[in-house]
Amino acid sequence: MFLNVEYAKIGVFHRLIFKMWGAKVKSIESNFLQSSVIFTEKCKRNLQAHLAKRKSVIDFETLGRTLAYSPFLPRFEREFFARARANPPKNAIRFEIQGDFDEVGFLEMASGAEQNGIRNGKHKSGGDMFLLDLRMQYMPCVSGDCVDSKVDSSTLGIALESISLLRRHSTLPIIHADLFVDSYQILESALFGADSLLIPCGLHSAKTLSELLQFARRLNLEPFVEVCDKDELKRAIFSGASMLFIHKDSFETLLSLVPNSQIIATNHHNDYGVDVQILDSGADFSSF
Repeated sequence: MFLNVEYAKIGVFHRLIFKMWGAKVKSIESNFLQSSVIFTEKCKRNLQAHLAKRKSVIDFETLGRTLAYSPFLPRFEREFFARARANPPKNAIRFEIQGDFDEVGFLEMASGAEQNGIRNGKHKSGGDMFLLDLRMQYMPCVSGDCVDSKVDSSTLGIALESISLLRRHSTLPIIHADLFVDSYQILESALFGADSLLIPCGLHSAKTLSELLQFARRLNLEPFVEVCDKDELKRAIFSGASMLFIHKDSFETLLSLVPNSQIIATNHHNDYGVDVQILDSGADFSSF
């Protein structure tokens, strides 16, 4: 349910934090991309450089203490994302957040997507969620028609503000997808109001992935782990993942290998064995 979308304002608490980081947010529509594909060396440098900058402004300990004053806490436990036996899978409406953005326009798009789903009977009360995909903010160019190959460092990181903005005006769960490589990012996500995370397995060893999962759970966040092949699936399971995102290109290959205890999300059209289907915000929701 959306709350007073038309005159939405971001809270003072998060405004103060982002005045220190400075930038804006942009919502665009595109295909869901695998992190293992888009995480280039240039992207890695962009991420590491900006993460170091953010830590220099607000260190880990200070950010952790700030969490005590956040108006947001994770609202949904793992069981929420599980599919009820007789029901269709739950739907997560995906928005890609990058660059410069009209806040009211974003809220109108999110509200419209939510209401469209409700009108078409796709979503029962409490059965929907949003997936905010922030990974593309680190990408200088991912398509053949890309003209500008530079990343504006002033806009990096501010996409987090979209989480708190949506959190203030919708009661639906929010999954934050990002190139999580450091527990600092997970702390930021909790601070800005995410209810769950989407962590790419392909960027981690079993040890570092396990550490991120354990840290997220200490903050009451149960993450999805993105897997793209058999090796990543094995690594995710042995690292303790209990919720998986399987990309549509790997879905048919990997589904039969997933233990029954796992909660499964995918952007594949087949909903067999799926708990959460991810729909792009530009899709015709009534056609699925």
